[in-house]
This record gives sequence, structure tokens and C-alpha cells, in this order.
Amino acid sequence: MFHLARATGALLLLVALIALLSLIPLPIPVVTDFITLYVPTVGLTRGIGLYDYAGQFAIAQQLFGPIFDTVKYPHYVYPPWFAYSLFFLGWLAPEHAARVWFWMNMGMLAGSVILITQSWSAKWRMIAFATMILSPAVISIVIVGQFTAPILFGIAIILYAATRQSAGLFVAGMLLLTLKPHAGLLPFVAAGGWLVIRRTRWQQRALMGVAGALIALLAGVTLAYPQWLSDYLAMLAMFRNLPGFGVCDNCSGGSILAVRVFLGYPFISTALYGGLVVGLLAAIWFLWATSFSFSIDLALYWSMLVASLAIPYFNNYDHIFSLLPFLWLLKNSHHRLEYWMLGMAFFLPWVGVVAQDRQYFAAGLVGQAFILFILMAIRLRNHHRATEMPVVRA
Repeated sequence: MFHLARATGALLLLVALIALLSLIPLPIPVVTDFITLYVPTVGLTRGIGLYDYAGQFAIAQQLFGPIFDTVKYPHYVYPPWFAYSLFFLGWLAPEHAARVWFWMNMGMLAGSVILITQSWSAKWRMIAFATMILSPAVISIVIVGQFTAPILFGIAIILYAATRQSAGLFVAGMLLLTLKPHAGLLPFVAAGGWLVIRRTRWQQRALMGVAGALIALLAGVTLAYPQWLSDYLAMLAMFRNLPGFGVCDNCSGGSILAVRVFLGYPFISTALYGGLVVGLLAAIWFLWATSFSFSIDLALYWSMLVASLAIPYFNNYDHIFSLLPFLWLLKNSHHRLEYWMLGMAFFLPWVGVVAQDRQYFAAGLVGQAFILFILMAIRLRNHHRATEMPVVRA
């Protein structure tokens, strides 16, 4: 009871702090990716459906004027519980809501680093925070107000829950992964697979809790919005039928950049097949190298790097997925070559920033993820060798 009261008090204090900080003017552009989330929440306060594109477009024009005569208003293609969980943003003016979301993102990013560095020394925690602040992907996500920070925070909560053997926190982290399904899918599968394979008593409770929470979530959303699934699928179909959907010039997942290099054009369908092959091979390698005996941090960090390389729809800000694996590898490296490779991985995205070129930036982020993927693969190989070594008895 004491821990629950302390957690509740800390949450209320954080909410009050964010509300206070949101009063401070910041040079945050409102008409960025943030409106993809903000306009639907405004629609909720006015009785407009989450997947009513025409109704939301009318709200966007009313809020932001004629800018959408020249800028394409984006589709809300996320599950309904994402907008429901942030419905309060719809009560705020655009500028104020953008600041609230900015500080929420900063809080989730900082919270992610705090949770994974619980057992680290003060020196390493300072290094971790400095790395986060200087990460181009982090800077990108807070400026445009994108939605990958909750996924990162969910992964950090899962890792923290595993160290505390807390089934409740594990369930909370898993639910956060569902807010942006295409980004959270592989970490969700990795964490769920870990629960299924290990099956200790608390992990069984966590597995049952995740299943129960998902059923309750779907049931609650269906009661509040009975036709949500048909509307959601219709929105996705509309999104897929948009002109130019078959190519994605702004995507920067590893698979689509490889397709662009080899075929000269970023074909989504080809990248999806390539990404599927990469994902399957990575899963086979992981299970073989670990002999089905792996820690949750190995599983999640590997899945994050695989996601960055295999999923075509990743964009520049989604590459914050590399942050936690980078910090883990930096903390656990022991060889000079590893440090050199990590240094190269850190600076590669900055080449695109300095050159002010989006494609260079994307290539640098994918290069960063690939270097971390290689280093993690070496760790897995060493894990395999260690498990094969005979036990020497005195």
C-alpha cells in the first residue's frame, strides 16, 4: 500500500509539473506530426469519430486556417485507445497542447533512461543522460511531436518490471507497446515470448495479466465505440489506396533504404518482403544463439534493432529505438574496437544533421542501427559459445 501511495503521489507531482512547464512558451511548431494526434482528440470533445477523416479535416481547417489547402492533412491510423488515453489534449488550445505533449515526451524519454540505469553508477547514469540529450533521433521526435516515446517507455518499464519481478508493471509496459502497433509489435512478441519460454511463477502471472488486460481493453473500447474495428479497417484501406502509397520517400527503415539503393526507388511491397526475411532470419539466429535461454534485455534490445532494420515504415524519429541498445552496449563493452564502433554509430546520424540532408540523416540512423545490430550479434555469438563450454569440475 505504501508503494502504491508513493507511486500515485509521484504521478500526481509529475502531472502538476508538466502542467506548470506547459505554460512556458517554447518554439514548437504545432502543425507537425503532433496534429495527427491532437485533431482526433479535439474531435472526441466535439462528437467527431476517430476515423471520420472528413470531419477531422474540417476541424483542422477551423483550427489552423488555410494551411491545409497546401499541406496534406494526415490520417489517424492508430488504435482508438491511443487517442482515448490522451483525450484531455482536446480541451487545450493547440499551442498549449503541443507544449504538454513536448514535456510528456521529455518525461517518457528521461523516465526510460532512469529505469534502465537503476543499477548503474552515477558516472554511467550521467553518460546515459548526456547521450540521450545529444541523440539526433531524440531531438527529432520532441520537435515534431511524434509518438514513439511511449513505446520506448513501455520497453523500459518491462525491463524494470523484470528486475523487480512485478507482474503489474510488466502488464503496463506491454500495453504501452500497443499504442503504435507497427513499432511496438516486435518488442511485444519478444517480451511475450520471454514470458512463455521462461514460465516462472511471477512470469505466469504476468502472462495471464497481459492476456486479461488486452481482453479488457478491447472489450472496454468496443463498449464505448462498437464499430471501431470496422471503421479502423476502413481507414487503413483508405490509407493504402492513397496515391503514392506504394512508395515512401520519407520512410527510413533499413529495408526500404536497401530497396532504394538497389532498385533506385523506395517500393513498399519489396521492402516489406525483404523486411520479413530479415526478421525471420534474425529470430532464428537469436533463438539458436541463445538456445532458448535468454534474458529479457537481450530479447528486447535485439528486437528493437531488428525493427529498425526490417520495418519499412520507420521514420527518422522512430530510430530512438537505437537509444536503449546503444546505452546497454556502451555500458557493457570491454574492448577498444567496440568503443570505436559505438563512437562511429553515435556520430553517423550527425553527418546528415550537419549536411542538413534528410536522406543522409536517414542513412546515418540506419547505419547506426546496423552497427549496433552487429555488436549485439557478436554478444549473442559469445552467449552461444559460453552455453556450449563444458563445465569443469574440481
